[in-house]
Amino acid sequence: MKEIAYFYRLFGEPAAEWQGTDLPLGPPQARRVFALLLIEAGRPVSRDRIVDELWGENPPISAKVQVQGLISGLRRALRSPRGGGPILTRGAAYLLDARPEETDTGRFTCLAAQGRELLARDCHREAAQRFRDALELWRGPVLAGIPAAAEVVARWEEERLAALEGRAEAELELGEHDRLIPELRDVLAEAPFRERVCGQLMTALAHAGRVAEALDVYTGWRRRLVDELGVEPSPAIRALHCEILRDGQGGAAREHPAYQEPAVPSQLPPGIPDFVGRDELIADLLAELRQDTGRDTPPVLLLTGAGGIGKSSLAIKLAHQVADDYPDGRLFAALRGTTSEPRSPEAVLAGFLRAFGVPTEVIPGDIDESACLFRSLVHGRRVLFVLDDAAGEAQLRPLLPAGRGCAVLVTSRFVLAGLELGRQVPLDVMPPCDAKALLAKLTEIDEDPVAAQRVLDHCDGLPLALRIVGSRIGDHSGWRLADAASELSVERRRLDWLCAGDLAVRGSLSLGYRQLAPDRQRLFRRLGLLPPADFPAWAAALADNGEPESAARALEDLRHRHMVQPVSRETGVPRYRVHDLLRAYAVEEVAAEPERARADATERVLGGWLWLAEKAADRLSRSVLRPAPGDAARTSLDERLVTEPLPWFQSELPALEAAVSHAAGAGLGELAWELAVVTASYFDHSGLYAEWSRCHRCALEAARASGCARGEAALLRGIGQIHLYRDDFREAGEAFTESRRISERIGDPAGRARALTGLCVLARSAGRHEKARVTARRALALFSEIGDVLGMAHAHTSHAVASAELGLLDEAEAELDKAARLCAELGDPHRMALVLHRRGQVHLRRHDRRSAMSCLRRALDLLDSLSDEICASRVRLDLGRARAMEGDRRALGKMLIGTP
Repeated sequence: MKEIAYFYRLFGEPAAEWQGTDLPLGPPQARRVFALLLIEAGRPVSRDRIVDELWGENPPISAKVQVQGLISGLRRALRSPRGGGPILTRGAAYLLDARPEETDTGRFTCLAAQGRELLARDCHREAAQRFRDALELWRGPVLAGIPAAAEVVARWEEERLAALEGRAEAELELGEHDRLIPELRDVLAEAPFRERVCGQLMTALAHAGRVAEALDVYTGWRRRLVDELGVEPSPAIRALHCEILRDGQGGAAREHPAYQEPAVPSQLPPGIPDFVGRDELIADLLAELRQDTGRDTPPVLLLTGAGGIGKSSLAIKLAHQVADDYPDGRLFAALRGTTSEPRSPEAVLAGFLRAFGVPTEVIPGDIDESACLFRSLVHGRRVLFVLDDAAGEAQLRPLLPAGRGCAVLVTSRFVLAGLELGRQVPLDVMPPCDAKALLAKLTEIDEDPVAAQRVLDHCDGLPLALRIVGSRIGDHSGWRLADAASELSVERRRLDWLCAGDLAVRGSLSLGYRQLAPDRQRLFRRLGLLPPADFPAWAAALADNGEPESAARALEDLRHRHMVQPVSRETGVPRYRVHDLLRAYAVEEVAAEPERARADATERVLGGWLWLAEKAADRLSRSVLRPAPGDAARTSLDERLVTEPLPWFQSELPALEAAVSHAAGAGLGELAWELAVVTASYFDHSGLYAEWSRCHRCALEAARASGCARGEAALLRGIGQIHLYRDDFREAGEAFTESRRISERIGDPAGRARALTGLCVLARSAGRHEKARVTARRALALFSEIGDVLGMAHAHTSHAVASAELGLLDEAEAELDKAARLCAELGDPHRMALVLHRRGQVHLRRHDRRSAMSCLRRALDLLDSLSDEICASRVRLDLGRARAMEGDRRALGKMLIGTP
């Protein structure tokens, strides 16, 4: 066990001792720094805070240097004979390394707590001694001679008075009435509004036979209370007064009653024993509730979030963990903010005042007077308030204490941004690791980890949903995780199943929905028509068939109520998401609308995504695989949304994938395939082959189900291209061949030509270069017939590549010349870059390094300007080969890392 050699004093002049000998702390400023470190013993104090304490708003330029000097001086003063010292550096902060038993405040707190415990067990003699030992630590006023924060002094003076009262109670029980009378008179003069001291003095006088004096004490004390604070004495001391008065009138000598202090209100509901997660947040909030900083206002933590997110559970857990730090009361009020009739502030204040002993008949009817009385009663006390389910700022303002010492925990479904006091603590769903830990605590997830993960996915981190799953599995009804996963997988049954006893996700979600205005209700339920992904504000406007400005206001109102959550704005356009279970609720509500209205809204929204995706794809490199537009309805929007196509596609990609799936599920095969093929422009550009394949295969099923043969052929070409990129030539051949057959059957020459371009690449990849030339010529004939200039340029390029593979370099150059002229006609820099790349490869075959380098550099410049990293990387490889022809190893190294 560590030997205690240092001892630090806050009671009286700040002091430090080494083995009983005072250590010199130096000049006044050094003593002030030491006092601050001692107040925060064991916690780091920032250099900036020390500067503020010493010089306020006008510190000298050398303030931080002076602080370092003061700390150095204190370290020298406190250095022990054994070396080392208690002042540690923590980044830009300093810490006094002192345990509670090494400080007078720590010892006092421990002894006073022991005294209270012994008093509760009626061990009066031992309790009195503990309180005496605690009070002997006081050598004078707190921080004597140091300009200290008033709240620090007030706190410890309050602790000293409480210890004096505890000692007096113990000694009264030991019969030391006469000796206590003068001391209690002095204490009451020092703290004239302390009811417990007044009651103890009345008890001592009555037991000493001085009944008239006891009654006079009460009369004077009551007059002062009424005149200066405007409140009446509590029922406890009024009862004591009545007992003494009755005994005095009886005339017989008898044992007088003792003052019984009113019970400390402790109204906290029980916490949840299996609470899991949010460890870092809890540690942060506990530190704020416990820290004794120099601020003038109480800590007010505003825990906000959607229904079922765990706000109340977290607030109650925090309250129980800090309950001992608030010995003067722990009050709880259910504000019923999500009901049709939230509690009025007047009713809540009346409950608080009654909890502190104020008779109902003297509670003011005016809200302002009640709030003033409430703040007067809790001033100087350490009381914790938990205000659950707040309706808004107006309900909360009268319920907040004014001074420090108290603390408030608020929960609400609303963002309380208008509240002047308090720290916003928005709560989101549980992170996956916490959600898994909670489900593991409630069920046996090891028995079926696959089903457990499916349950976690469907509950989407909502604590209420996870607890209901745990309750249903744990109630011996025979449900297993696999059963729960199966039930939850069906969206229309999900909320039906998430119900156990009085716990119901649907009930929790409906509270917020029923509070919305009718237009807000309509917009929220129509969010159930959107694909299950985050969405931009314009999509909500289309779903609601309203103006974008009104939809934006409505979405912000829903965000304020935590019914939608904002997500990152990578493109500057506000985006939102709806929790999976809230979305399930919206789907239920919107199902009551007419089917035609729902179908029209769905097509409007998906048509908006299609219109924007086409505009964005038009700004990317043009692909020969992209067919002409189909017959799906488009919804025109503001084209400025896609000014930057790559960032737009990047932010919209999850929504576009979900839109394809949503269209397929709604039987909109034409929309599904058109969305898929236009989005393929971005998939191809970015090398997102898995997403490309997933999207196309989903749309392919929808196109086949809807009889969209042209769409089926287009999707098969995209799937074939993916297989080519993956060198899966057999699957690619099947896809391109089937696409060609469908195009022939429906009389679509453009589709046939595009399928042939794929078969041409396939033949070339298999080393069948003459077949590739023949196929390219067939594709060229079709493209020329329909006047598709881009297709013609592509076919000429494919013919050139196959010719070069056969050593027909002159023919290859002639084909590339034709392709280049067509690219110039099109004004297509991307296609021109591909032609330049192929021309550079032909020059490499001729060992014409200079011409090859010229073509390849021009190609790379174009591709870099278009942000096409995949094609640019291929050009860089050929540039590396060109440099290697002359043995230029240094240049080759630079080339391979992308710095030509």
